[in-house]
Amino acid sequence: TAIVSLRKKLIKIGNNQKIGRYSFFIGSPWNISKSKLIKVIKDKPFDIRDTFISVAVVKISADNKPEMILCQNFKISLQDNLNYKKGLNEMLNTVDTAIVSLRKKLIKIGNNQKIGRYSFFIGSPWSISKSKLIKVIKDKPFDINESFLKKVILSDEEYLINKISLKTEEKEWKILEEKVIQSKLNGYKVEKIYGKKASDIELEIFVSFIPYEIKDRLSFFVDKKNIWGIKRTSNSCILSSYSFLRDLFSDKNDFVYIDIGNNLTDIYIVKEDIIHGIISFPLGEEDIIESISKRTNTLPEIIKSKLNLNCSVGCDEKTIEDIGNLVKTGLSMWLFKFRSTVSRICNEKDLPNNIFMITNTDLTKLFANELKNNDSFNLLRNIGGKTDVVLINESVIDNQIINGNVFSGEPYVKMDLIFLYKLIKQK
Repeated sequence: TAIVSLRKKLIKIGNNQKIGRYSFFIGSPWNISKSKLIKVIKDKPFDIRDTFISVAVVKISADNKPEMILCQNFKISLQDNLNYKKGLNEMLNTVDTAIVSLRKKLIKIGNNQKIGRYSFFIGSPWSISKSKLIKVIKDKPFDINESFLKKVILSDEEYLINKISLKTEEKEWKILEEKVIQSKLNGYKVEKIYGKKASDIELEIFVSFIPYEIKDRLSFFVDKKNIWGIKRTSNSCILSSYSFLRDLFSDKNDFVYIDIGNNLTDIYIVKEDIIHGIISFPLGEEDIIESISKRTNTLPEIIKSKLNLNCSVGCDEKTIEDIGNLVKTGLSMWLFKFRSTVSRICNEKDLPNNIFMITNTDLTKLFANELKNNDSFNLLRNIGGKTDVVLINESVIDNQIINGNVFSGEPYVKMDLIFLYKLIKQK
């Protein structure tokens, strides 16, 4: 009736234009509406690395991209790299400084919202991560439930803890996290395995361990700050980067991830979509620059200045040549260590040719460009292979975070944030 009536009125007033769209807004009792409460968590992720801690204050909810409110980097002042006890104390003191500093900044900008969760992402050398492929094959199909999974994982974790204890000075290790990152039933990939039956199950388990003393003292430290009852989560830095790369490069099932830190280089190898091996070696950016300094008789400060000059502005040919020689000197040392370390977990002929590198400093940008464009530094040159080096720029990560570009130079904590957002969306 309404449509016919309005058509007649349009004709009556001489308006013969065609109707382009009909929009219906339907109310009670013809529809039933429900409201949904979207929970917004104010999170404070800590990304704890070899010599620094990145801490952010963020807002996370399932219906929108995570938003960064504050972010700051804190250096861990390690006076003695070989003394674990002193290193632990310095790391915890730095966490203390970070919490106080960000609280003051929140008050300064008038943001008095309560922090709902503290999320710790712990990397080398404070944690050790392992991946393990577990297979169970039986004659008849069996039920897959939580108790079965716990039994399988627990026996394997005890074996790994014993293995780690034999190789390190620390004898008491605890689980930091445990995740099933891939599962197959009767040879087929499945997302959910509970409540199903199979005669053949294959699980890729990712587990991280941390010395009991660190885990205990870190928990006590947080509780001591009068935030008892606030939710706390702990993960490894490796898991957040792996999750980010798998989502970003879903078509790449075989790759090597390289992260050159201040004092360590972290590497993991992914083959057929499974983490094949994880390893670190004690050679990072500060060590590389120090070694270049000794070999070239050039002060570290001058080396850093030249590297920054090359990355930020145009240089004359002589300066470009000088910087190129510095980079090649450092890269040669690093490559020697890289090859000898990787050979412990993977034969070079089996090494994937896709290389992913985080490039957040002047040195790592120049290293990555040399690896990408200079055949002399081909990671697979011994077998005649050609590597495809992919530079992970921070701008790629910023696209997934509100205000990400405001806080530059913090790719690690941003990957952690994206990982937390992913977990919230899955709930």
